[in-house]
Amino acid sequence: MQVGKNNGSLKQNTMKNKFKILYTLLGLTLLFSACTPDKYELGPMLSKSDLLFTVTQDASNPNIFVLNSETPNAQPYWVTPVGTSTRLTDTIDIPFPGKDTIYYSVESPGGIVTADPYVFDVTTIDAAYVSDSMWIYLTGGMDKSKTWVLDLDANGVSKYFQSPVYFGGTGWEWDPAWTDIPWANIPAGDYGTMTFDLIGNANFTSDNKMFPELSGTGKFMLFPGKSELITYGAQVLHGHGQGDNVANWFAKMKVKSIGKDHLQLIAYKDADNWIIYNYITKDYYDSH
Repeated sequence: MQVGKNNGSLKQNTMKNKFKILYTLLGLTLLFSACTPDKYELGPMLSKSDLLFTVTQDASNPNIFVLNSETPNAQPYWVTPVGTSTRLTDTIDIPFPGKDTIYYSVESPGGIVTADPYVFDVTTIDAAYVSDSMWIYLTGGMDKSKTWVLDLDANGVSKYFQSPVYFGGTGWEWDPAWTDIPWANIPAGDYGTMTFDLIGNANFTSDNKMFPELSGTGKFMLFPGKSELITYGAQVLHGHGQGDNVANWFAKMKVKSIGKDHLQLIAYKDADNWIIYNYITKDYYDSH
């Protein structure tokens, strides 16, 4: 009988605890209900005419622009050709010619307000911007051009590397001779040329003689800090054998190495599988 009595006490204690929890939750609900307003109201919305900002071209470098937000008590948001910013005052460098647009918005109590787009022309190349050694290796320098070929000739000979392509991934790399990779479907031949220049703009031309449909003319951009290259409107020299395995020929490619006479670009199949394309300058090709 003693067991039954303890059992009843346990049940009573459990029920008491449940009621305590229920009362506590009910009290918190009433407290929050009392403190929460019945409706939410936004503050006043600014109009376009309230937005004040300036874009000023640097007197000593026409590729540099100073952005200045003058709208009182408002958080600015800039969208520029080279990125975004939330600073009241910021400086941007647009290195190449073209028609560009800057968008200026502010966050007001009533929401986001955007001014009419600020459209302007850049007419020069920023010589300081392209003075890095990587720019010079790739193009020859300001107002110059440099022509490259895939490191493979019609006799199946690679003149600088062991092969026109190597293979790699996270933590590994394989540098085979061209004769060791017949399965890769990279036929011997004249793949033509590709040219990078800084004559008036960052121009890129690909003349693929093996696969003319891969030829084209466009622009390019180099990112020395990240060792990356991207082309627009035309693809770097490659064939169909391994080329079809690359995820996106217009994505940023890693510059594995670059020098006066050689260039290696990593074209990604996926994060763990790379195809490394090996190039040499036309001058090196012709003299060796």
